[in-house]
Amino acid sequence: MNGSLNQQMTGQSVDVQTIIDGRKMSFYQLSVIAICVAVLVLDGFDAVMIAYVAPSLAGMLHLAPKELGPLFTAGLAGLTVGAFLCGPLADKLGRKRVLIASVAVFGGFTLVSALVHELNALVGLRFLAGLGLGGAGPSAMALIAEMCPRDRRSTQLAWLGCGIPLGGGIAGFVATRLIPVHGWSSMFIVGGVLPLLLLVVIAIRVPDSVRFLLVRHTGQAKVRRIMWKIAPEMNFTSATFVARNEAESRAVVSDLFKDGLAGSTLLLWVASFGTLMVVYFLTNWLPILLHSAKHSLGETSLLLSLFLIGSPVGSLIVGYLMDRYNRYVCMVVSAVIAATCLIVIGNVVNDLVLAGVVIAAVGASCGACVTGSSILASFMYPTAVRATGIGWTAGWGRLGSVFGTMSGAMLLATGMSVPVLLKVASAPCFVAGAAFLALTFASRKLPAQLLQPSASAKGNA
Repeated sequence: MNGSLNQQMTGQSVDVQTIIDGRKMSFYQLSVIAICVAVLVLDGFDAVMIAYVAPSLAGMLHLAPKELGPLFTAGLAGLTVGAFLCGPLADKLGRKRVLIASVAVFGGFTLVSALVHELNALVGLRFLAGLGLGGAGPSAMALIAEMCPRDRRSTQLAWLGCGIPLGGGIAGFVATRLIPVHGWSSMFIVGGVLPLLLLVVIAIRVPDSVRFLLVRHTGQAKVRRIMWKIAPEMNFTSATFVARNEAESRAVVSDLFKDGLAGSTLLLWVASFGTLMVVYFLTNWLPILLHSAKHSLGETSLLLSLFLIGSPVGSLIVGYLMDRYNRYVCMVVSAVIAATCLIVIGNVVNDLVLAGVVIAAVGASCGACVTGSSILASFMYPTAVRATGIGWTAGWGRLGSVFGTMSGAMLLATGMSVPVLLKVASAPCFVAGAAFLALTFASRKLPAQLLQPSASAKGNA
């Protein structure tokens, strides 16, 4: 295959995606993916650690637990705004610049939080840190999507989808050891220092997307240096690089509705909203539902852990499958499995083993839907608005997470039984499944260059 690529380089121009698609991933590409996964792990650590800090913080500030509500809400609000804002910025300024800024923001404001002992100030700092947390994901995903071979893109992006739940799990492990000895502020120190240290690695090792650089006409020399690192065995000295089938755009949100994208964009937002709504409903309220089913604290913790562990497993599975089969069908199946399992949980909730199996399946299928939505966005949108598309898809998901958190209290207040409540909670998953199904038809109207199937995934839309 290298022979054919070298033959292409003797012509007037070289398509960078053809080079990337036509060879195995280099150590350089894998190292960049690993760094981006580390960013998302620290993102998850910072996002989740507040749940472990809250009890000690409430004691220190002499507050009732309910008075800490704004602290959690501020973080979610920052995440949502950050996702909406930073995607378009990454399409205007570059993925690397916005990634660095996002990591600096969530690391810096988290570190400052360790010095603050007043609730309102902490609320403000959590919102500001959330801006960075919400912006890191879309920038990293757009960068990796444009650095990977097309037929392995879903698999590599799935690793990024594992980062946030993995970081949340690490936060719990670290909290149990740090807080009893060093107090609540130690978590803010760790959550702030590690991202700031990672900034050095990002600045040195992570490039910007070559497709973005070409679309923005920022110079052949910079692209040549990056391509030499991606394919060090090839001679690019006299090559002129191009990104075929790409047009420059203003990178504004309205571009997500042009060129046949309007229907697909709205359907993807509906699916993202519904799946994150269910994930956060279960994350926040599943322990209470299990307790009402007479499970002990230990059993409840075990079942919740199975749900949380299932999420990254589902992300990896769906990423693998989306590179080999129709991407939209994979998402329809994932959403239907999630909805069906939610209905089944209510009927087996009193059996620990069966409940564990079904809850793990819910976690895996929900994780697949969340990560898969971002993967679909990376294929649906051209380079000029890819980060905007990923960011706004994530932003609508974040809005769903807020609604899912609030809806739990409203549903519990009705007094309905656990089986009935979980059947109601399955509705957003069925809606997401219907949206993914409709996407299989709407995607046929997308521009031809966005519908090119992976080499190993014939028939993907």
